[in-house]
Parts: sequence; structure tokens; C-alpha cells
Amino acid sequence: MIKRLKKHGNSRAIVIDKALLEVAGISEDTPFQVSINPNGGLIIQSVGDDQTTLFEEKFKELNKKYSRLMQRLADL
Repeated sequence: MIKRLKKHGNSRAIVIDKALLEVAGISEDTPFQVSINPNGGLIIQSVGDDQTTLFEEKFKELNKKYSRLMQRLADL
């Protein structure tokens, strides 16, 4: 399937057909991970809720541990 980027404010968006989303079992609330393919292009993958929860937990843990460092970096 070939898609083109659409203008969305100051950004660009990829419009995905509703039928394709339904077949993939994806809704508006499904989180996605976007990465760059070393050979060119983007890879878009849905992220399971378990990974999202784990990421949020680890982020909070790191933020708590390094909050002073992050604040000092932000003040530079």
C-alpha cells in the first residue's frame, strides 16, 4: 500500500484507512512506536499495554533517581 504524507497544522500525518485499522485490531488509543529503518524509511509498530506500562514505570523510576541531574541540565 502506498501512502503520502498529508499536511496537519505545522506537521505531516499518515492517514490510515479505517478498514486497515479494523483488520489490525487498532483503535485511536493504541500507542505506537516509530523508528527509522537503517535501509531508509520508517517502521511503525503498535506497542502493547504491557510495554507502555513498563516504560512509564521505568521513566518514573529514573526521573525520581536523577531528578536533580535533570533539573541542572535543564537550567543550562
